[in-house]
Amino acid sequence: MKTTKFFISALFCLALVTSFTSCSDDDDPTPVLEEELITNLTLTFTNTANASDVVVMTSLAPDGLEDGTTTELVTGSFSAGATYELRLGLLNASEDPADDVLNDDIIPEADEHFFAYAVNGLNFTLTRDASDVDGPDGSKLGVFTTWDAGAASSGNLQIRLIHEPSSVDDSNEFGSTTGGSEDFNITFNNVAIN
Repeated sequence: MKTTKFFISALFCLALVTSFTSCSDDDDPTPVLEEELITNLTLTFTNTANASDVVVMTSLAPDGLEDGTTTELVTGSFSAGATYELRLGLLNASEDPADDVLNDDIIPEADEHFFAYAVNGLNFTLTRDASDVDGPDGSKLGVFTTWDAGAASSGNLQIRLIHEPSSVDDSNEFGSTTGGSEDFNITFNNVAIN
């Protein structure tokens, strides 16, 4: 009888210890999502009435747009009174073949990203297209946009990609954010509307 009680007590203690030391989902580490390396940013503006009227802005950073040294280039100038469609390109050219960061990472995680634009000295109005990707808080991400060039002017154009913003506002279609971190913040100088 004592042996049976001892054996039952031992089993109870073993079960108790196992319940305290067993693994659960809470013990699994939360996966850390590394920020994507973006080495190439391309903004391609195409005149909706004249496909040969194209302005291209590129920013190259072999070590990444967020922390590396960047080189910006603006090719072409905008025509006053014209409407342009903007298409973005984001690549990680350090991989072979180059990784399409925009389509493989940013758009699938659109609720965690937001493109904000700004102009200084340039006469532009911006519209986030109806076909644009839905971003955080029901906003438009800013991938597909239309730019209306006003009177002749010159200045700079800024584009920022914000990761996990606290809040976003696209009521001013250039967009504004609070909180979050910048995946990149690039300014193109010497932009002209002729």
